[in-house]
Amino acid sequence: MDAVRRRRMVRSFTDEPLAPEVVERILDTARRGPSAGYSQGVEFVVVTDEATRLELAGEGEEMLAKVGMKNFVAQARVHIVICVSAEMYKSRYRESDKMAVVGDTTEDELWHTPYWFTDGGAAQMLLLLAAVNEGVAAAFIGPQPALLRRLLGIPADYHPIGVALLGHEAPDAKQYGDVSARKRVRRPLDEVVHRGRW
Repeated sequence: MDAVRRRRMVRSFTDEPLAPEVVERILDTARRGPSAGYSQGVEFVVVTDEATRLELAGEGEEMLAKVGMKNFVAQARVHIVICVSAEMYKSRYRESDKMAVVGDTTEDELWHTPYWFTDGGAAQMLLLLAAVNEGVAAAFIGPQPALLRRLLGIPADYHPIGVALLGHEAPDAKQYGDVSARKRVRRPLDEVVHRGRW
């Protein structure tokens, strides 16, 4: 619960590097998320090369400037692109042990919820919590699939769901906190939990 309560999106990083073993522990935790049918269709691209990180960050420069923020994406020393493969899930569920259970189910019925995205989100949250546990600052940004594919060679059958940014929190980070969270309060438990039925 301590890691959950302390987790927040950090939008200002120092230029201090992260120890490789810390990044490895965070990745090892992230890969341990739930996986439908144990398909394990979530993979990670770790970007530490400065030129590549700056090119990835360049796309959002104008948007961040409009809201008065510096380019925290460029500041983060480690970018981790979380990718999911629908095909790994679909092929796993064509194996004999799964076909015995879902053999009469159509693809549309079977995948009405695309569980590769569910599992990717679980991996993302584990990654963010592992960062807190390691004393590392983190943020998550939405993907630019075409740019990520071009720069990082991500195969066509993998979908990048976003980029986790890791680094050390800068002293001025609090001023770049979550703008939405300052304007909106967290909905109370009784408002989001429906007991017995909706």
